[in-house]
Amino acid sequence: MRRFAKSRVEALTDGIFAFAMTLLVLDIRLPADLPISDARELTAQILGLWPQALTYLISFMVLGALWRSGTELARRADTVSGGLLKLWMLYLFFVTSLPFSSGVVSHYGGMAPAVWLYAANMFLLGALALPLNLWDIARGQEAAARATRQRLLLFMASAVVSALIACLAPRQALYAYVLNGLGHLLIRLPPPPRRS
Repeated sequence: MRRFAKSRVEALTDGIFAFAMTLLVLDIRLPADLPISDARELTAQILGLWPQALTYLISFMVLGALWRSGTELARRADTVSGGLLKLWMLYLFFVTSLPFSSGVVSHYGGMAPAVWLYAANMFLLGALALPLNLWDIARGQEAAARATRQRLLLFMASAVVSALIACLAPRQALYAYVLNGLGHLLIRLPPPPRRS
């Protein structure tokens, strides 16, 4: 079975996360041809960008948390199998899809299909992150792995809750992701084990 250097896969992952996180902010912009004659109009236009800013904040924090959860757990192996690499690439595909689904929901968040697209992207990110984050955990990392699993399951649940809320109140659906912030307060990673 062919093996691939884990360090190369991690370098690609870091680059894709950085690029996707940067692309998110490009959705927040004022039209170039906007006729603004005074500071009050400019302020009103900037404040009108809050739906895009909220989506940007949620998406940025989600990507940051997913990236962080992939770096917190120590691994034993220095290589990955071809099967794991395929799973990893599928995961990175959905990371790169987040700027698109984020843009759709930031502009059309009042419509349920936009929220469902975003929630599906989020859910799939969590579902694919589970096996990747729990792959080949080093000894002594069991409690940290359990906390990571709980966070990812909460993340997936918040995507489902968001999709359900969108059936009745699409504009309020993104607030379901606040559950993740609360979850981080409740689900703490244990300190690393002491070396003797």
